[in-house]
Amino acid sequence: MLQNEHARPHIEKIQPDYQNGIRQWLQKSSSGRFSEDELKLHRSAALAYADSRRPSIRSLYQMLGAMLDHDESLTGVALHRPSPEYFRRLVLTLPSDFVDHMRYGRGVDVWDIVRGTGQMIDDLEPTQR
Repeated sequence: MLQNEHARPHIEKIQPDYQNGIRQWLQKSSSGRFSEDELKLHRSAALAYADSRRPSIRSLYQMLGAMLDHDESLTGVALHRPSPEYFRRLVLTLPSDFVDHMRYGRGVDVWDIVRGTGQMIDDLEPTQR
């Protein structure tokens, strides 16, 4: 698989606090339906969800499809495609603390989010007399 040359997740670039969680995710995400090369490509696309540019699952799935289409056009070999549901499940099983840290730069505190939205509502509501 041509795209697989750069597809292997670089565990050494992931902070040590999250490496074990990613290793466990890699082990749990195995599937008998796909070859090891296909799994590496699927996992790499899923792992890209944890990017600070916050790509959507849909955009990553579309990118994966484009990569598979490109490989097929070069090799003439039909590749097994994951279903959108399978890919979404793969992304959503990534360790949430890792995803939050990578996408948002720190742990996400739900209370901070609610506090901010509550203030926004207060600012938008007309004053009551």
